[in-house]
Amino acid sequence: MIKVLHRFFYAWLFLTKLPAPPMPKATKEDWGRIAPYFVLIGFILGFILYFFSRFFTSHKLPVMFSALLILLIWNLITGSLHLDGLMDTFDGINCQDKDRKVEAMKDSRIGAFGAIGGIFVILFKLIALCTILLNKLVFVLVISLPLARLLCVYSFTFLSQNQKSGQSSSLLLSGVKKPADFLVNLFSFIVLFLCCYFTFHLRTFYVFFIFICFILSLFWAYWLNNHFKGHTGDTFGALIELSEVTVLSLGVILRNYLL
Repeated sequence: MIKVLHRFFYAWLFLTKLPAPPMPKATKEDWGRIAPYFVLIGFILGFILYFFSRFFTSHKLPVMFSALLILLIWNLITGSLHLDGLMDTFDGINCQDKDRKVEAMKDSRIGAFGAIGGIFVILFKLIALCTILLNKLVFVLVISLPLARLLCVYSFTFLSQNQKSGQSSSLLLSGVKKPADFLVNLFSFIVLFLCCYFTFHLRTFYVFFIFICFILSLFWAYWLNNHFKGHTGDTFGALIELSEVTVLSLGVILRNYLL
């Protein structure tokens, strides 16, 4: 039980910048066993943003200002880790030399294509958050975080790893138990979603909405896998960002069915 708690907090420190209790130094085996907690942590982060959004709207802050604050908090609690991976991935996409794409991603400097990609993702999230707050569809925001991390676990469970990927992704992937880790996350997602479904009296269409989001986000997972001949730590970050944008955007497009 103690080891389970330790590994949960190692996953917590890996995915967030929020504090955790003092713990012994993680071993290679510990880092390789943090995957089962990704969806649970995604839900926790989602509800942190949910409570902030409720706080801002209850105090009648302007919608644009509230959306900007939520986006700021979102990036602060995740350390912009996934956004950094997305920008590096876009730099790799822009590299014309197929054999140097991963090397381009490892460059600490941000290229023009990476900066443009990051800006567009931020703008998409900001505008989507404004619509979500206006229509009181905050659960779309909540569900975007665990669903994106479920896609991430799916990718490093069933898709290939690029041989030139960095140390962090290699450590993580070294302990993945296929397909057990994905099934644990899927079970966590279903149980926690059902709890939310009955607690918040969500419409049945949310079930179809989540299924559509998952299928569309799989496109990003397979496209990145094919483009880079396997995933890296940066492409996992990009996948999380792109999946979150997909969920938020679909929430805006299908808002009339979710209300």
